[in-house]
Amino acid sequence: MKLKGRTILVLTLLLFGGYAYYDHVQDQKKEAQRIEDSRLLSLNYEQIDGFEIHKGEQKVVVKRDVNGWALAEPLQDGADNEAVEDFIKNIVPEKVLEVAKEDSELDWSLYGLDKPLGTIRFKTSSGEESVFTVSEKRNFEDNAFVRRNQENKVLVVNSLWQSRVQKSANDFRDRRLLRQKIASVDELKLKNEKGLLHIRRVEGQWKSVSPSGAKLDQNKVRELLTALAEAKASEIYGQKERLPSRKSLFTMDLLRDGKSWSADVGQAQDRLIYTKISEYPFQMKMDAGALDKFIKISLNDLKEVEKKQEGTEATPASDQKDEN
Repeated sequence: MKLKGRTILVLTLLLFGGYAYYDHVQDQKKEAQRIEDSRLLSLNYEQIDGFEIHKGEQKVVVKRDVNGWALAEPLQDGADNEAVEDFIKNIVPEKVLEVAKEDSELDWSLYGLDKPLGTIRFKTSSGEESVFTVSEKRNFEDNAFVRRNQENKVLVVNSLWQSRVQKSANDFRDRRLLRQKIASVDELKLKNEKGLLHIRRVEGQWKSVSPSGAKLDQNKVRELLTALAEAKASEIYGQKERLPSRKSLFTMDLLRDGKSWSADVGQAQDRLIYTKISEYPFQMKMDAGALDKFIKISLNDLKEVEKKQEGTEATPASDQKDEN
């Protein structure tokens, strides 16, 4: 049977179209593979539930538990969830900048990987692992050399890897003064040079206990509690470590879900502020300005501003005589 010219043309177009589609699919597969090969960390981010940092004798182990992230070594303590998540999230999108060398007989010493700066090991809940050995050396573009797992490749990566492998437990430790949610606080007593500030939550509203009857601005109370929740330490010391002698600035007692919590805050001669918390087996040196709001606060600072009356002006509660 003879084919007409139009039919031959159609078949030819289909044939070339098929080849073009096949080439397109193959190109897409190659591109997908290239992108996958360029990924530095191939583990599923959602499944990463721990990592270890080894540098010399130093070992830091962070694991996920039912309450979030926690330090397992060199001490057991809560971890700063945001700091841990940022550490992992910043690595996930990173790409291999280039492969400096690939050889089954590599001389690792040329790249400083025979005696590396340290290693970082990531683990997933499914049992997968990925280990990065980080060199102290850099290339002429100031990028770092890394070996991934047991690959016979020297990878060129962001120089940030050298600072990552030098992170300590304190970089991931939960340094919040109050580690619970402020919504759990039902009562607050604060004693400073201004006197006693004692407030309590009653049916969802904050009220003054001493003296009673003072009308409080609920937003100001929330701002005070928010400042407490945001206060963090710059350093954490063991309970037995000897700290500088301090002048007392204030004491604070909280009632949280029926449990008591107290803090004793003092200032050393160098003006640095230190805190001892009743439920923590350690002491804290606070960030600069972290607790300034509590040093001279009084009940008047939390009072509702009186409404302006006819022929008079409103008098801010903070300008009134301190009732404490």
